[in-house]
Amino acid sequence: MPSMTHSTRPILYIWIGAAATLAFALGTTGPSAARARLDAEHAQNSLRDATGHARVIAALRTQSTDAPQDDPSRGGLTPRVTAALQRAGLATGALASLSPEAETVVATHDGVRVMRRRATLSLSGVTLPQVGKFLDAWRSAEPAWTPVSIDLSPVGGKPPEAGGDLPLRAAIAVEAFTLHHDGGQR
Repeated sequence: MPSMTHSTRPILYIWIGAAATLAFALGTTGPSAARARLDAEHAQNSLRDATGHARVIAALRTQSTDAPQDDPSRGGLTPRVTAALQRAGLATGALASLSPEAETVVATHDGVRVMRRRATLSLSGVTLPQVGKFLDAWRSAEPAWTPVSIDLSPVGGKPPEAGGDLPLRAAIAVEAFTLHHDGGQR
């Protein structure tokens, strides 16, 4: 190593001091910078997720206004079920019972309430193909009312004719959802 001159020694000490100060500054601020970077990445991911959720909510709101809604002004369920029975070619006497339930609140968020209406209707003395025709007529006439369960059981009495269908009792539960926003239905 070449000998240092008296004038270069202070410059070397200044460089060593500057490097030590820089190393100390990086050592103390480095972990906080790394934490801040991780926090920023988490915030960006949360923002990306929230943006995606907002798009989904906006799409659902658009779909909910375009979707067929149950119109209470069209009257009660009995005439609507009777009309579907007639469209399916069934006698109105096939309707054994109709039990509507009270409207219930399913969810509430930011002034929007999701309401559910349910009803159970029973058809008696019908065959399986007739139940299918009724469900098809119901779906086309009442798209807001969705069948959620169907319970089929044989009707007692005389056995079916050879090659004929077994008479059934069909209990069909249907439900409809509506949105209420700031006191108005959507």
